[in-house]
Amino acid sequence: MYILNWHNLTGVHCGSVAIRNVANYYGVNYEEALCFGLGSGMGFFYTKNKEGKPSEVIHLRAPNMEPNFFSNSNLKYEWIKESDFNIAENKLIQDIKNGFPVFLQTDIYFLHYYNSPIHFPGHVIVCIGVDEKRKVFYVSDTNFKEIQEISFTDMRMARSSKAQPYPLYFNHFKITNFSPFRDLKEKIEKSIFYNSYNYITGQKSERGISSIFTILEWINNLERWKGLKDSSETFKFAYQIIVKRGSKGAGFRYIYKDFLQIAEKESKKVKKLNLVDDMEQIAENWNNIGLNLRSLSKRQSKKVFNELIDLCQEVFNKEYLYHSKILDSFGDNKKGA
Repeated sequence: MYILNWHNLTGVHCGSVAIRNVANYYGVNYEEALCFGLGSGMGFFYTKNKEGKPSEVIHLRAPNMEPNFFSNSNLKYEWIKESDFNIAENKLIQDIKNGFPVFLQTDIYFLHYYNSPIHFPGHVIVCIGVDEKRKVFYVSDTNFKEIQEISFTDMRMARSSKAQPYPLYFNHFKITNFSPFRDLKEKIEKSIFYNSYNYITGQKSERGISSIFTILEWINNLERWKGLKDSSETFKFAYQIIVKRGSKGAGFRYIYKDFLQIAEKESKKVKKLNLVDDMEQIAENWNNIGLNLRSLSKRQSKKVFNELIDLCQEVFNKEYLYHSKILDSFGDNKKGA
């Protein structure tokens, strides 16, 4: 059996907790909100599923947050895909034996400790150990205090799930070394700029395109949601994504607000822009959107639906003003995270 010398930290969101744990493994203690912000984690996806339920979904996190956090001008990380499960499994085992924690994207449907009746692909865990005799991997996962066991068979299925909207191909990457950022202020300012730049210009992934303008597409299609065969489930799942599922509420906007509070202490430029108050208002808007979605999942109401449309238009306007302000203020930064 091989298992890393691991002090397991728990938190709110799978990706940012994973980042924090890996950094901590290498002796660097960053708060979870800082990890989320330095990975430029805010986004918005809207996807129509050809198969499975709910038939249409939203997601409010940007792609590639985990590799973004560790990347710099000299070294760029990215999710690596594999086409063969034997190769993927052998690489994972060897990385663990070499002492490296490995980021994995999984579908929680196949992680037995969740007992999930629905698929949720893209869930990030960190593999930290393996027992080849028992054929189990040991993983660190979000808010579980104890290290979890996953059988080789379940891990294969979790890593290769083709559930929509995010099919997986044994996505992984490892971190072989990590030190504190030499210039945290610069990293913070660049991360804030990159998040806004990518959100305005759009980021592609297997899930689709993460973009502020995708919110408008979603708004234009909300009327259709009332007529979907799984209308109630679709509204409910959207509510859960915004308010419940590992985001600290408001679709990750509250955790990003916490990041901006940290950023203010490091950067006078950030503090001067009053970004915390802006994000607080945006977060409250998203939370109210979530509550209206929950209400509509229980009972259709013209009044509540009209309120939902107004709130969505309002949050788009607030987010557009916020991100435009960032681009205007940090425009001297290099584009293209």
